[in-house]
Amino acid sequence: MKKTQNFLEWNNEILVSAVKKINFGIVFITALDILFYFLANFLILFWHKGIEAKLLSFNMPQNLFALGAEEARQLTGDARLFFFMIALSFLLLLVAIILLASILKGIIWAKTTNTRLSFHLFSRFFVLNLLWMGFWFLLALLISWVIEPVSARVLIVIAALSALHFTNILYPLFMKEQKFSAVFSALRLGTAKVHLFLLPYASISSLLYLLIKAGSLLKFRYSPIALDAVLLAYMAITRYFISELVFSVKERK
Repeated sequence: MKKTQNFLEWNNEILVSAVKKINFGIVFITALDILFYFLANFLILFWHKGIEAKLLSFNMPQNLFALGAEEARQLTGDARLFFFMIALSFLLLLVAIILLASILKGIIWAKTTNTRLSFHLFSRFFVLNLLWMGFWFLLALLISWVIEPVSARVLIVIAALSALHFTNILYPLFMKEQKFSAVFSALRLGTAKVHLFLLPYASISSLLYLLIKAGSLLKFRYSPIALDAVLLAYMAITRYFISELVFSVKERK
């Protein structure tokens, strides 16, 4: 009983410490979050419209069986070039979103952890995100290719939750250390002490669920926008808590 009480007190102390660090800068952080998702959605829509235009302009013969050998080879070459272009453009889209995340999310996490902004920080954070996000993307791609669809969906959800868990540990550690070895520190911490994160995660998820349910009851014209703003503000607040949690878990014996 005493051990449970001490654990709850420890979580409360982390919460109080996090709340004390919240100031009017949270408005700026929330605005950066809104800007990131707006620009990311814009990039995705821009890419999608470009692909749609390319698909419509692709000259596909009405009767494939009527093609001669030379025409078939030409069509095969055009199709390969077309799919290569789609793959390359998608890769460039991912890099653009990662660069955008490295800048805006970099500022957000730096402000949250009270880290000094610098070109050195942004450049290393960009490289970190290329490797880190690239790994999780390739893992999801590999699962979808190798595993049968029903099991693949479950494994992708598990991979997404794992990515979220370890990323929330990695970013605060990286902001303080600014070393790529923070990846290994995050993996060790998130694995060996995962039990210390369970109660905070459950609390954060429960409150998020209640906010979404409460927001669904709003029926005025701009209620979806208001709910999105509230959720992003909530994310900013929980980011302070998670940052404090990570450092407290790291120091806890």
